[in-house]
Amino acid sequence: MRETVLTNKDNYLASLLKDETELKQQSRKYAEELGLARISISAAEAQLIKTLVRTHGAKRFVEIGTLTGLSAQYLWEALPEGGELWTLEKDPKHGEMAARIFAQLDQSKKKIHLVMGDAREELEKISAAGPFDGVFIDGNKAAYFDYLTWAEKNLRPGGLVLADNVFLSGAVWGETTQQRFSEKQIRVMQEFNKRLADPNLFEGAIVPTFEGLYIAIKK
Repeated sequence: MRETVLTNKDNYLASLLKDETELKQQSRKYAEELGLARISISAAEAQLIKTLVRTHGAKRFVEIGTLTGLSAQYLWEALPEGGELWTLEKDPKHGEMAARIFAQLDQSKKKIHLVMGDAREELEKISAAGPFDGVFIDGNKAAYFDYLTWAEKNLRPGGLVLADNVFLSGAVWGETTQQRFSEKQIRVMQEFNKRLADPNLFEGAIVPTFEGLYIAIKK
């Protein structure tokens, strides 16, 4: 969960960015209506993942956890002409809101595929469209290791892994948090982080954002 009271640093970072588009602002409004504004990615973090994906040169990308389509818009913008983004969402209400956003994007040169259902099942179904160039993991925390297992099989060598919320608000190092995480969520995230830190499998680092963003390249 992100802080609602911004620090001077947060305000400064925000001042360096252009205002978000109307569609991105609408995605944020939808999240507010759902009472989920605090789990929406910040503009600074979104710009970071957009820059990473563009720098990487990814063309076929997967997002796990659409919510109301905010981060998907940044990822889609980062893709080159001919690029494709598959974004997975389980909650029908979230998916309905994201679909409204995506319908207003000009997808004549690159596409967004909204995939509804449990990501662990739907990932297997889209595997035939791979190998993929990268994945952004921001879904069910208890399933992060399952998502990573899929990514290891379906990303090309050199594929990009981005994962949000890897700190679990400090729960991964034993801190007591306002948001309650289950023992399973904590254990899975610790195993997930340890797996990405294996130099035989990935080259990566954690950006110490408020929630923690893991950036890794598959070997």
